[in-house]
Amino acid sequence: MRIKPNFKIAVLALSIACFGVLACLGVAAAVEPERVISGVSVLGCDLSGLTREMGEDRLERLEKKIIQASPLVLRYGKKTWRLQPEKIGLIMDREKVLDEAFRVGRRGSVLQRFDEWRRARNQGVRIPLYVKMDEARLENEIRSIAGEITAPPRDARLKINPDETVEVVPSRDGMTVDLDKVYRDIQDYFRNYGSVSGIDLSLVRARPQKTTRDVLNMGVNALLASYTTTFDPNDAGRSYNIGVAAGALDGQLIPPGEIFSFNGAVGPRSLEAGYKNAKVIINNEFVDGLGGGVCQVSSTLYNAVLLANLEILERSSHSLPVFYVPAGRDATVSFDQIDFLFKNSTPMYIYLKTLAGPGRLTVKIYGNSSCRREVTIRTRVVETIPFKEIYQQDPALKQGEARVIKKGIPGMKVIAERVVLENGSYRVESLPDSFYRPVDQIVLAGPGPVPAGGSSSPAGAETNPAPVQAGQESGSGGPAPGGPSGTGGASENPGQIPSGSIVPPSPPKKENPP
Repeated sequence: MRIKPNFKIAVLALSIACFGVLACLGVAAAVEPERVISGVSVLGCDLSGLTREMGEDRLERLEKKIIQASPLVLRYGKKTWRLQPEKIGLIMDREKVLDEAFRVGRRGSVLQRFDEWRRARNQGVRIPLYVKMDEARLENEIRSIAGEITAPPRDARLKINPDETVEVVPSRDGMTVDLDKVYRDIQDYFRNYGSVSGIDLSLVRARPQKTTRDVLNMGVNALLASYTTTFDPNDAGRSYNIGVAAGALDGQLIPPGEIFSFNGAVGPRSLEAGYKNAKVIINNEFVDGLGGGVCQVSSTLYNAVLLANLEILERSSHSLPVFYVPAGRDATVSFDQIDFLFKNSTPMYIYLKTLAGPGRLTVKIYGNSSCRREVTIRTRVVETIPFKEIYQQDPALKQGEARVIKKGIPGMKVIAERVVLENGSYRVESLPDSFYRPVDQIVLAGPGPVPAGGSSSPAGAETNPAPVQAGQESGSGGPAPGGPSGTGGASENPGQIPSGSIVPPSPPKKENPP
């Protein structure tokens, strides 16, 4: 069949006309690319012909009318709550709305653009109302609102009974609001604004972070070692600091092979952390400083670690003697300089428990019963360094009269070893040495020459004060009642103690309390 020439001409003319129209549309779109085409709206708000800046202003007015004007209604069963948009940072996503508006008539092929342009002019194109919100604030508000219909999960945990047996408190699943669904439903609520009256909450099962099986697999089932020291409960600052530091250790779970840092667990000794002033050692003298008493916690932990047969990685003795533990069993710490490190050298977890009561601090270490060993700590003083007598003239005294106002304490070097009974035989482990400087004896004397062997200094001159008596920070007064004690498959030689590394005389270091 032949097509008549006139028909061909008509078809060609029509095609040219259509392409002309499309070309004109393309030109129009190119001429004003920064304006929304006619017929585009969002929730009845006409955006036709608006620039992006003009659109921002118009959408801001719409946001105040639609979003900020009334609260969201949340429902669960017969319960309802009202959620104010500002509490979850709910705002219109103006950028997304305008991006969508500007894409109308400007995407796809020429025919697709023409079709979208024609549809916008004849029928209108409605852009969804997109919103965004602060997910963290939404979560907090939902948890606060829906607390009466939810139950938090419970992690499994260890419980220490009065007879020192270890019990695992089982975990428990909980029920919580499906927050992801709430977030999606709020967005859908505004995208389909007017079609629903509120948002229905849904509950989902919440799993605990630590299940019963997780805690059972840790293998903690017995007391490995315990050590107790005493202190003066009337020293409020020191007592408080001991409680803060001990609280930081309480409940620590240490996986097998992990290195434990005392400073890492306890943190800086600062006002922000809750510490108070008490005596600390600076340049071999006792002065007031934040955190006095923390070293008694580290020293008590050190002794428990020794008796639990755990590996010591880093430990330093004080530069001056202290008496809340026997000589050589102290472990000084300073957050920025000196740490106490040990390793969980057992194949199972270990668990720290601290008890800080009036005048008494106990550190207990729990682990697997198969790791318990009989441990003996043997120490020996291998060098004694005599103290000096410092005489200070006191005109109130008669010639030849003298009065000791601060007793001197000799310095010493202590060596130590740990003896462990394993499989019927003894294993001897050398522990780091401890070195303590002597503390000068201060004597007030009447007029006259200084006795042989002594030296003089003006009355009131600074000298090294006497060391801490059991749990005290000055040489005055006697030791606190009781004394250090250790248990847990271990025996000790009273009056002697386990090792310590030598603290070099320079540079001067600040030691967080003795």
